[in-house]
Amino acid sequence: MRAMAFNRTGGPDVFEWMELETPRPGPGEVLVQVVCAGVNPADWKNREGMLEVFRPYVFPCIIGFDAAGVVAAVGEGVNDLEPGERVVTPTNHGQGGQGSYAEFAVASRDRVARIPDGLDFAAAAVLPVAALTAWQGLFDRGGLQAADRVFIHGGSGGVGGFAVQFARWAGARVAASCGRSNCDYVRSLGVELVLDYATDDIAARLSEWSPDGVDYLMDAVGVSSLPQALSLVKQGGTLVSIPTLVDDGDPAAAIAAAEQRSVRRVFSTMNDQECAEALERIAALVAAGDIRLPRVIEHPLAEVAAVHSLVEQGRGGVKHVLRVSDLGP
Repeated sequence: MRAMAFNRTGGPDVFEWMELETPRPGPGEVLVQVVCAGVNPADWKNREGMLEVFRPYVFPCIIGFDAAGVVAAVGEGVNDLEPGERVVTPTNHGQGGQGSYAEFAVASRDRVARIPDGLDFAAAAVLPVAALTAWQGLFDRGGLQAADRVFIHGGSGGVGGFAVQFARWAGARVAASCGRSNCDYVRSLGVELVLDYATDDIAARLSEWSPDGVDYLMDAVGVSSLPQALSLVKQGGTLVSIPTLVDDGDPAAAIAAAEQRSVRRVFSTMNDQECAEALERIAALVAAGDIRLPRVIEHPLAEVAAVHSLVEQGRGGVKHVLRVSDLGP
């Protein structure tokens, strides 16, 4: 198979076309013919070598977590998926497998979700990392409740854009921060209070909106960009940080400080094990129009270096997707 891979970590120029052996699915695994691969901030950090703290790099290395495509083959014990079915998955890359910047990728069955009718491959490829991270941070670990007052710091980003919508879908009242150029986009997602984090006094505006503090706060940007986060949460509330690998502070100290204020402090990274059910539910919400996607821009896989440079700039309201094959719309 053809893949965009690299033999050393570094800048966007490390990518090169390679002809590599097509993987085979083992027991309980699915081989996916990749049509579109989503690109996330985790990808450029992965390319630069930042994920070495989680697992060693094996070269040549194919990165990319998000894949949407069709089932090419199934391993022993997989009896509920057939070749040709449309699927989306975070692949096995998080466990050390090769990623989605290739014509084929392997995923454990519990990570593979069917794509519903009405959702194309590019749209589906946007979902795994960003949407699952938001979902798990809100519900699985954050315990969000209907009628909570919620503040999402970074509401225009990949995770934040899903988080504000999931929270509203669950019945919460939502405030969010973003850069000035993204305020209209975040407002269009139904956010009740939109704050410009460069010019607004976030603490004062939130205090007017929720005098006792918010019930739930998600920091999807980084601790240094919201140093007063803990003071914004009411006693008994929850503060969830999405680790960035570059601006996470001292988690142990942060948890201890939160305990002193009777605030639950959570550092939430995506768990892709047994995520198929949640991913199918999210995809169904998108297909039904309950959750809106950011603007999706497709690029040929050959342009991966340029796409990584764009993603590193961190523009909100946009999601970049790599077209790996021409199989279907």
